[in-house]
Amino acid sequence: MKKTLALLLAVLMLVSVLSACGTTAETPAAPTAEATAETMGTETPEEESALEAQDLIFATMDVGTSIYTYSSAIANILLEYLPEGSTIDVPTTSPGGLGAAYLLAQGKSDLIIVNDVGFISSIEGGVLGEASIDSNLVAGVVGSMDWPHVDILVRNDYAEKNGVNSIEEVIEKKIPTNFVIKQAGTMGELAFVQLLEGLGVTEEELTGWGCTITRTASGNIKTAMQDGTGDITVDHPPNNQANTVELTLNTPCTLWDVPESVRDYMESKGWTKTTWKAGTSGFTGHDEDIQTVSSSNVVVCRRDLDEEVVYLITKAICESGDELAAASSALAEFDPSIGWVTMEKYMHPGAIRYYKEMGYMP
Repeated sequence: MKKTLALLLAVLMLVSVLSACGTTAETPAAPTAEATAETMGTETPEEESALEAQDLIFATMDVGTSIYTYSSAIANILLEYLPEGSTIDVPTTSPGGLGAAYLLAQGKSDLIIVNDVGFISSIEGGVLGEASIDSNLVAGVVGSMDWPHVDILVRNDYAEKNGVNSIEEVIEKKIPTNFVIKQAGTMGELAFVQLLEGLGVTEEELTGWGCTITRTASGNIKTAMQDGTGDITVDHPPNNQANTVELTLNTPCTLWDVPESVRDYMESKGWTKTTWKAGTSGFTGHDEDIQTVSSSNVVVCRRDLDEEVVYLITKAICESGDELAAASSALAEFDPSIGWVTMEKYMHPGAIRYYKEMGYMP
């Protein structure tokens, strides 16, 4: 017992001496992940989970279309945000703003620009005679990027020769007319079809009194209108669409109003009634306000794209307003704070994360 007490006193005296010298005994700290990695020659947890380079397909429309301009600009921006070594292929295989989402569902593209009316319709009922797309295959990324307007663009010499100032007069007088429009699957073609439906006339009736209806690529429409083989084109262009700007610079043309009854009809199909202010389109001859309808272009993706990849894509687009506007003045209208609104039901988790992080989305 005396030995034990003596030992205890010795220990207490040692602790007291160490404390007086400013020294304390500590348990050695566990090595950090970085230190362990350095000594063992392995990667840190952050490095192990780092996103790999991505090889993406971003299908788009023909050169000269606004969609081609948008897609090319966005692809270049994305390469600055995605991991080093990433690639983005931009093939001109998109059928247009109405049916573009089907390429995603078929695994033929990772990203694509589609019209919001077309995207939602393709999920909620199908378009172009196709069955509806499973919402587990496609998802929204960025919406409301611009507000293209439906245009009825007419050669001035055709209007003067026939003494007409509106599409209603063309129909009432049954004037033989050469219509040149975009191919099925585009919003321009849909606008033409619904224009006729709203006017209560069929394509068969038009051709019956000598009209022609040619569905073709955007560049061919420009050529036909320039050389006089086309009289009227109906499309859905944003401001400053390259082909229309070039066409109207070289060929005197006029924009006609979409008739009020047709605007009502198209509004029931998901379009928005709008007034296209004089001089805002960038098209020569747009000297008066035009009553028409509009709908916006949106970026969508395969739903199975990695959440972090889609987060970066969303961030890149939403935080590159100046670069987008430099590529196309139509994109100056883009407001990222409402980029989720039109596609809220179908947004990708990666996009939702970005919008919530920024406080845009509740």
